[in-house]
Amino acid sequence: MSAATRRAHRSAPVSPARGPSPLLWPLLFVLSLLYRLAVLLRTAAYARGWLKPHRAACPVISVGNLAVGGSGKTPLVEYLLRESLRAGKRPVCLTRGYRGHSRAALMRVRVSEGLPADPVALGDEPAMLARRNPDVTLYVGRARQSAARLAALWDAPELIVLDDGFQHLPLARDLDLLLIDAERGLGNGRLLPLGPLREPLRAGRRADAVLITKANLGDAQAVRRQVEQALGGGLPVFTCDYTPRRLKRLDGAAERPPCALAGQPVNLVCGIASPTGFIRSVEQLGAQVATVRCYPDHHDYGSDDLEWLDAALAEVAEGADAPLRWLTTEKDAVKLVGRLRHPQRLWLLEMAVVPDADARAFLIEFIEKSGIL
Repeated sequence: MSAATRRAHRSAPVSPARGPSPLLWPLLFVLSLLYRLAVLLRTAAYARGWLKPHRAACPVISVGNLAVGGSGKTPLVEYLLRESLRAGKRPVCLTRGYRGHSRAALMRVRVSEGLPADPVALGDEPAMLARRNPDVTLYVGRARQSAARLAALWDAPELIVLDDGFQHLPLARDLDLLLIDAERGLGNGRLLPLGPLREPLRAGRRADAVLITKANLGDAQAVRRQVEQALGGGLPVFTCDYTPRRLKRLDGAAERPPCALAGQPVNLVCGIASPTGFIRSVEQLGAQVATVRCYPDHHDYGSDDLEWLDAALAEVAEGADAPLRWLTTEKDAVKLVGRLRHPQRLWLLEMAVVPDADARAFLIEFIEKSGIL
């Protein structure tokens, strides 16, 4: 990359999130109190039986979190789906499809049946799940209790994996997994919009188990102490690492092991909730991160973005032994496939979740016993 291009497209360094402005604090405090009241009333309505959750025809594993932003939900959902297939089960996945642009209330997607996984319609994460698990049916839509009913009629699943389901109380669950990111923990412990929390910390006691995700990228022990202090010692707490799986060229024509990044200067482009985790994963492979182009989470790549990226890729050498100069995430890649003039010059880093031995035993035992309530 030329010096001129480097100057034109260098990103600002990724910095820690700042708190709200002192001038806005009184307004945000009032909004946070109103939000807390609404959350508590809704939770109480289900706890007291005023509102009844739908009980699906098969066991349900819910994967969710307390804090907004990425906590590794999608990789864990993918892990559960893969392990369910390995155990000979018929799983389906129910997901909201955040930032999908389809007007359909509910969509059924199964890649092996020729049903497309369009990231524009579904959202980036459901499209990624569908493509990585072509033999699993995904139902994408907000009304996931309706999706569970339809799945029972159409697919007769033995297990439902509910993505981002901790706050989705209309659907009953048999295993409630609460994920907490080791990189960020529980933040300042405040509710939206003063902090990152969707619910008060004590809501975590609804969970059947806590999984501290990205343990290899953060201080898992500090988060474990924070969790035990907030939720007590009664819940099982496990850890999951988030590790590189393989490097894959955007056009799908080549793969390399993650160790191929060792000693190489690379440029990163991503639109994810926690770019620092992506940067740290690449650096742990021995790469030298030269520049980082960060977009907001779930970024929709427009024509200007594509033009900029193509211009940057045009300066990269080609060939079987060419260096891997530009790297993106799998979540971003699903929105870039088929839209670049130089896809052979952009590589994506596939990641995998690796639960600790106790977590794996805990999850596999539940999966193997699923099928009949």
